[in-house]
Amino acid sequence: MRAWLLPGVALAFAAGLFASGTSIGGWVDPGLAFAVGAAACLGGALLDAHRHGPDPLVGTGLIEDPPPSVGAVSGGVRHRAPAAVAATVAGVLLLGLGWGGTHERRVDRSLLARLAPARVAVRGSLRVDPSSSPFGWSAVAIVDRVAWSEGEVALRAPVWLSGNGQVPAARRGDRISVDGTVVRPDEAGFGAILLHKGIAVELRVGTFTREGPSPNPLVRLSQSARNLAGRSIERVLPPREAGLLLGLLLGDDSKLDAGLERDFRASGLSHMLVVSGENVAMVLAPVLGAAALLRFSRTVRFLAGFGTVAFFTVLTGAEPSVLRASVMASLALVGVLLGRPRQTSSILAAAVLALLVLDPWLAWSIGFQLSAAATAGMVAAASPLSARFGRVLPESLALAAAATMAAQIGVTPLLLAYFNDVPLVTLPANVLAFPLASPSLLIGAAAASVGLISVPIGRFVGAIAIVPMRGLETIADRLAKAPFGHLTADGGPVVLLVGFLVMVGLLWWLRTGWRPPRAVVLAGVVGLPLFVWASALASGPPAGLTVRFLDVGQGDGALVTSPAGAAILIDGGPDEDRVATQLAALGVKRLDMVIESHPHADHIGGLSTVLSRTPVSVLLRPGCPDDSAAGDALARAVREERVPVIEPHAGDAFRVGDLSVAVLSPDRCWEGSESDVDNDSIVVLVSLHEDSILFTGDAQTSVQEWLLDEGLPWIDVLKVPHHGAGTSLSDFFDAVHAPVAVASVGLDNPYGHPVPETIAALESAGSAVWRTDLDGTVTVTLTGRGPTVESDR
Repeated sequence: MRAWLLPGVALAFAAGLFASGTSIGGWVDPGLAFAVGAAACLGGALLDAHRHGPDPLVGTGLIEDPPPSVGAVSGGVRHRAPAAVAATVAGVLLLGLGWGGTHERRVDRSLLARLAPARVAVRGSLRVDPSSSPFGWSAVAIVDRVAWSEGEVALRAPVWLSGNGQVPAARRGDRISVDGTVVRPDEAGFGAILLHKGIAVELRVGTFTREGPSPNPLVRLSQSARNLAGRSIERVLPPREAGLLLGLLLGDDSKLDAGLERDFRASGLSHMLVVSGENVAMVLAPVLGAAALLRFSRTVRFLAGFGTVAFFTVLTGAEPSVLRASVMASLALVGVLLGRPRQTSSILAAAVLALLVLDPWLAWSIGFQLSAAATAGMVAAASPLSARFGRVLPESLALAAAATMAAQIGVTPLLLAYFNDVPLVTLPANVLAFPLASPSLLIGAAAASVGLISVPIGRFVGAIAIVPMRGLETIADRLAKAPFGHLTADGGPVVLLVGFLVMVGLLWWLRTGWRPPRAVVLAGVVGLPLFVWASALASGPPAGLTVRFLDVGQGDGALVTSPAGAAILIDGGPDEDRVATQLAALGVKRLDMVIESHPHADHIGGLSTVLSRTPVSVLLRPGCPDDSAAGDALARAVREERVPVIEPHAGDAFRVGDLSVAVLSPDRCWEGSESDVDNDSIVVLVSLHEDSILFTGDAQTSVQEWLLDEGLPWIDVLKVPHHGAGTSLSDFFDAVHAPVAVASVGLDNPYGHPVPETIAALESAGSAVWRTDLDGTVTVTLTGRGPTVESDR
């Protein structure tokens, strides 16, 4: 129990910090939490001291004091009282709650927060590089001086910078001066995200001026090193591999290929795309090895290792995973220097605890959580897993598989809670990629170093580095579409808690070797086939023509499936991953057809990820002019995934398994209409025998009038045009006479969709109206006897 006390304390402190940012922190006074927590910790210490004080029986003379040798041995196996441990852990949790609450109140009541909204001029330094955003550019700065109409003061506070136009030519660490309007975030969710970064306000930039480089010589040196290394990497490697190495070595994802990133995420290899704690070990190992070969003293080796870790941390921008690994490495070096090396579990716990005390906002950093959880998983489970795998696998492969699975056990609850999806291909992908990761990084770094002296020689070394890099790319690309299942969940704190309890139980089983009773084994043998059978039925072909109008927020996304197993996806919603995750949860392994109704982001934002994860037979898209960023991104994904493309016109028809797909529009590329891109939408009628579904994209009145002139059949299900906006004709609804109409719309959208007039017109036409904002995913099944509707809510 003593060995796990420090990890328990670190976990309790993190839980307290996390709780302070939830509704719990709203009704707990930080001062009271501090007082009660300190009292509980003191009580735990007193209980422990009492337990290990002089034996009361010895004090009364009832028994003799044991010999010193026996006392020495017994003292070496000291166990803390469970009550003492419980009191200490509970006290530390309350201390974390108080510490987090104190910092949150300080940020919420800061000067900049009190000034908002006001025009200000600030000076400070960039914490992160400015990057492009959907609305311009954004960055985080540390302000050390602020001036406003009534005064000027020195302070130290982080702010979120947002601006329009081109991304400023500046980098993290640079001194800057900015004037603009400081405001509290308009959107509550965005405000909560900023608060969990320790930021109270957004500064909407009017003018931005770079004053010069950082005054810190270490930061300036790291900036120069990043520039030199970055330029050399781009000279000696092709663009795709250069972007990969920039992420691996420097944590710079600005040049990372979008398709490569999707493949790595889909195969569970995304942790390799950015600098991580593993990179600290890769950089530190050769330095310590060289110091040992040169027979440097212990102190010199410590200074060399500590300096390397510090410089690498600054070089990579102190990413949370690098911070965690750097502090762990520093603590390990201190232990070696003092001749008292510690267990990895204690070093991890001490590093996490120290970082959370210094920067409590790290408790909300997903990167920090994943890094700590992966390391904890490896500490707890790698050895027992390796021993089990070693019975059937070679030692090196057993170690790689054990480390990968142990890390995956640690991070799975977090991945399900935050991202809702864990690909089961992760384990084989990481085992295959494991031997290629280090050569990619180290040989790539060597090529960049040599390239500083001689570009031709650097390119020669770079050609060698390309071999393992291409191997990583191939593994990611092939396994991204492998027919493995996905572990999916709805996310949220309940999933996190249940996942954590399951993880603890699994780790306990692995470390203790517990064997279940015969009754439990028998129940599992009997129950597992029933579970598999039920799951197979749930994910098998439907009884009739079925359409799921997916809840994708303010956008469109619908999946049509048939009894013969055909699968058609119409649009992919605005979110990059949401539709792909929903398809994985439904067990969709392939798509016979994907239809891009038109190239607006709320319809195609998630299709690139779908194409990278799911084999697609053909893509239908409008053949009309388009220069949107969303359309360009999807076009690149289509080329990279080599998906066949058809640009259909009105009158075209396709057979997809047992389904008929008739294209009703467009008959032309519209010009001068109320919205040409919307009117260019592909309108299709999907039918099976007498059952039919009409998908209208965002077609507006011009198209609807043309369709009325051409003649429309009665249908069973209508996808309401343009999210129910006031751009439809009541005559159109009367003509299709759909018993069921579904509006794909986002909750609290700023457009007011669907408008009351459209809902009234649909109901007047005899349609029962369902909405994804109110009903969630809407599933309609047609079996020849009329539609049956189910919803998530």
